[in-house]
Amino acid sequence: MPNFSRTVTVSSDIDSAFGFLSDFRNLEKWAEGDEGELVTKEPLRQGSVFKVKTHFNNKPREYNYEIIEWGPPLRVSLQASTSIFTIIDTIFLSANSKGTEVTYSVDIKYNFPFFVLGIFIGPIFNKLMDKQIKNLEAVLGPVQD
Repeated sequence: MPNFSRTVTVSSDIDSAFGFLSDFRNLEKWAEGDEGELVTKEPLRQGSVFKVKTHFNNKPREYNYEIIEWGPPLRVSLQASTSIFTIIDTIFLSANSKGTEVTYSVDIKYNFPFFVLGIFIGPIFNKLMDKQIKNLEAVLGPVQD
């Protein structure tokens, strides 16, 4: 099961960072070309579902991401499943003296026999994660040294 993870410290306070990141309606602000729409009723909580329009390797995709873990302001996990894979995005947050440390982790579990795709997807996904963590830093405020 491939795991991709990036960590950045941002100037936003932990509550603001959690509110922004846990709401996938904000995807378009940091995940270029992605859009999220809440399909369940507010408030956000475990069981809330977002319809996410995205693209990967220049192909449009649409997934339903469900919040499977809700622990404000420290952690939120969202899961999407297809016939090929299950993907879990987990966002960990912790307050520190400079702001908030954000770790964005993505675990992908491929269904048999698609596990071989992980070999080819890895480099593309690493590049995507690098870009998205830089975008998150810009949106949530870079830390001034």
